[in-house]
Amino acid sequence: MSRAAERLELSQSAVSQAISSLEATLGRPLIDRSVRPLRLTLAGTAFYKKAIELLDRARELEQVVELDLNKPLPILRIGMVDSFAATAGPHLVKELDAVAAQWTVGSGVNDTSVRALLERRVDFMITSDDTFKQHDLIALPVFEEPYVIVAPSSVDVSGKGLDTLGTDMALIRYSPRSFIGRQIEGYLQRRSVNLQHRYDLDTSDAVMAMVSAGIGWTITTPLVALKSKPSPKQVRFYPISGRPLKRALHLLARKSESAELAQRIASAARDALIRFCFPDLLKLAPWLGEHFQRKAA
Repeated sequence: MSRAAERLELSQSAVSQAISSLEATLGRPLIDRSVRPLRLTLAGTAFYKKAIELLDRARELEQVVELDLNKPLPILRIGMVDSFAATAGPHLVKELDAVAAQWTVGSGVNDTSVRALLERRVDFMITSDDTFKQHDLIALPVFEEPYVIVAPSSVDVSGKGLDTLGTDMALIRYSPRSFIGRQIEGYLQRRSVNLQHRYDLDTSDAVMAMVSAGIGWTITTPLVALKSKPSPKQVRFYPISGRPLKRALHLLARKSESAELAQRIASAARDALIRFCFPDLLKLAPWLGEHFQRKAA
């Protein structure tokens, strides 16, 4: 109740009273209050499903009318993974600025997980969360990049395997609470690479700062690293030998949203990456050019 009240900017008592009033009108309980956390009853589940369908149709009608009249949307809520928001994000917003009178951009985990889209906290999302495959959503590819090794420039790790690197110096890990952290840990497990757990950090800036300081090395993606503006004098980029690991960014939207607008956002996102990010990525690691050329082909 308190979380719902916070999201709706209401008091907790107001939310409780609204639900009680709805239950009284329907003549049956919608929430089972005897368990923790609270759960919907069968009637509550059926009501919730139909209510979501009605809200989706209302939102779709609003979008159709507004777009047909060629007017800007009152507000556009979009989630962008932090690495995109801090690099290509400003160029995307500038390109599509006239689409909405007000923009709300979220880049935290809560705004870039598929759940945020399903719960209608955002309208569109550029994310690496691959659980979208489990849901009936609009999903448009935006960008794919390989994971790479980033090590202090004072150390040459050319040709070294992950096991050898882990013996020579510490792996600076991403927190398992992040998408990238979970993806990397899963990859290491699949390759049966057991590395010492010593440093876990929450942000990409902190990870790259540790590597730049010569404390250890990390596994990350070029775009995530670019966000921290790494200096070639401090760090170097190397491909991962053996089985590759990749990260894909997609533009996601509910089926009730405008497919045309989703295409415009995805296209603007790709254009922003090509024009404003690729040149900087190739300065950091010229060998990445071959990967991006293959994807373009």
